[in-house]
Amino acid sequence: MLVCSPRAGRSSELLKLASSLGLTDESVFSEVGLHAPLRSAFEGWQRARALEADCLISFGGGSASDTMKGIVLACAEDGRLLEFTLERLPDGTVKNPLSTRPKLPGIAIPTTVSGADITPAFALTEETGKKILFRDASVAPRVLVYDPELMASVPARPMSESGMNALAHTIEALYSKARNPISSIHAREAVPLLYRGLHAIAAGSAQRDDYTALALGAYYAGVAITNARTGLHHSICHKLGPAVGLTHGLTNSIVLPHVLQFNLPAAREELAAMAELIGNAGVGVTARTPEEAIAAVQGLSKRAGLPTRLRDANVSREKLPALAQVILNEPGLAFNPRPVESAAQIQALLESAW
Repeated sequence: MLVCSPRAGRSSELLKLASSLGLTDESVFSEVGLHAPLRSAFEGWQRARALEADCLISFGGGSASDTMKGIVLACAEDGRLLEFTLERLPDGTVKNPLSTRPKLPGIAIPTTVSGADITPAFALTEETGKKILFRDASVAPRVLVYDPELMASVPARPMSESGMNALAHTIEALYSKARNPISSIHAREAVPLLYRGLHAIAAGSAQRDDYTALALGAYYAGVAITNARTGLHHSICHKLGPAVGLTHGLTNSIVLPHVLQFNLPAAREELAAMAELIGNAGVGVTARTPEEAIAAVQGLSKRAGLPTRLRDANVSREKLPALAQVILNEPGLAFNPRPVESAAQIQALLESAW
């Protein structure tokens, strides 16, 4: 069964893929929505069960990948998705129940570079806007298909937004408290590739090699963050985007420089390394200090024409205090280099981004 959004379901690339696989219209589940609605995962499970599907293929961005993972888990557990949520307990520890039942194999064909196709973690969104987190390596796709020409067909803005998400994965992997040699190696490889590709897209000069660099950089970033875990940045983005109606990529783009500034006192060495890696991208951007590295990250968003403030994306300032309180319970805070001890800290960070 193919899993995609309604728009992707009408694309010539998807129709060609379905035809080459000999799939009927019923075998194309095109109900993926923004932020991977929980409802779509349940509906996909019911469709897959009716079809007696033996394999799932996601086609599209991060929401398609996450929805497919949700369907895989629901198929294994007869729809009991909510028994396997990832939670941060009041004592600061993380609860992560795992499913032990056999899973349908998944294949991911990403059209963006969000990295959701790589990681064992995924998020599904309730109708209230609450994003529910899961982490289970057994639901991750077993095959990844990267096609630079397919990615080149995606408009520049959504590709830039998803690329900022991949860059955020990389940076969080560099300074995560759970980082290890494997995550660090992949993160260091990812930064120059992602920066090069994003710079070319923002300049309107991207060629096939630039999309290849983006795809490879996104893969390295996904491996890095899978081994290192996300921190404060993605804890904010998981809650903020659905609550205010922003895409996950755009939320990443706006918030990332402000989180880096917050973490700077605890991660100067790692952000200095990032500055050197940005210089290795070979696009004429020189960053010698951690502060210049942060400015270079925000510069990517500006060159791509993306909003750099929450107010510019029509986010209401009145929503920030309640969001800060919700973000305080996110599991990823356990891996952030600088301790996050109060909602007031988070609110101040959100105010700086507003």
